[in-house]
Amino acid sequence: MVDVRNPFYSTAYRIQLRLCGNKQGASSSRKNKNVANMSRDTCPALHFAGTRFFVCVIFSLLAATVGSYAALSQFHSLSDTSSPCNKMDSKNSSECSEKAMHASQLKCTFELLDSNFFNERKVLEIAKGATEFNLPIIRANRKLIASENGGLHNPSVLTFNPDWGTEQEQEASKIFNYPSISDIQKPENEEDIAFMSVLELGALIRTKQITSEELTRIFLKRLKRYNPALEAVVTYTDELAYQQAKEADELLAQGKYLGPLHGIPYGLKDIIAVPQYKTTWGSTTFKNQVLNTEAWVYKRLKSAGAVLVAKLVSGSLAYDDIWFGGRTRNPWNIEEFSTGSSAGPAACTSAGILLFSYC
Repeated sequence: MVDVRNPFYSTAYRIQLRLCGNKQGASSSRKNKNVANMSRDTCPALHFAGTRFFVCVIFSLLAATVGSYAALSQFHSLSDTSSPCNKMDSKNSSECSEKAMHASQLKCTFELLDSNFFNERKVLEIAKGATEFNLPIIRANRKLIASENGGLHNPSVLTFNPDWGTEQEQEASKIFNYPSISDIQKPENEEDIAFMSVLELGALIRTKQITSEELTRIFLKRLKRYNPALEAVVTYTDELAYQQAKEADELLAQGKYLGPLHGIPYGLKDIIAVPQYKTTWGSTTFKNQVLNTEAWVYKRLKSAGAVLVAKLVSGSLAYDDIWFGGRTRNPWNIEEFSTGSSAGPAACTSAGILLFSYC
């Protein structure tokens, strides 16, 4: 039998009544308020200062605990449901935790670089590429790099030395000089045309043996023929290409020649913005992104008369050769991959399906 006349047991009895009342479907915030009121209401009823102080402390802590639990529950209810970890089952939870740890480190790095617009999914995408491809390669190359001359038969300079021993003369002219090529004849075979150099094809255009529109058609056809195997093209820019080629031919007809890139088809790495065309950065997250601005590089190439025919793979977020459309392959051995980040430009140029690519 509880002696309700005893101040301590009287307090306990009142607490029990409050808690039992709160169990009838009260919310966590109401419960927090009740417990806080309980500690306030019960303390004055005690006759002994020590006991009173002790009970006040206990119930203040209890109120804080309940409040923290309510706040934590609210936080979890507002957490990012799009996170890959939220969709993982318990079997893969440990693997997800490890990936999340790597992702958090990358996220901190991005914040330092003012790139904290990357969400968890984007960061995990980068972390996956580093873990699966780059780190194993770096570890495999440790012994090679530690060997004499880095394991190279004809080693390059391994130490940067800005002092060349002679002073470089400043040229007054900023005009780009390039060798003049003459006596170039147009090949009959399109395959031979595709493997000519930029200067050789520039000479054919300048002497009007071939038009920019003809070249554009040849290279777009080659791109679409070989790309299913190489997976090097993100976006074809056919309409823009034929428009720029037509403008180049019209300028030449007016006697205006812009230089060695006049009318020459090329590809851009898909991290460079071109209005009305996607700039995907190779990432699933940004695969529908359109940046309606002209990148400085694109402006310069356009002013030189070059013709953009395609935007090329840069790997996911300009990293390696894996992107949302597949994995870019080496055209000279399709069992191997191109690596990155300039995977698409490397594959297309070496395969002869583009004259040059900016990366």
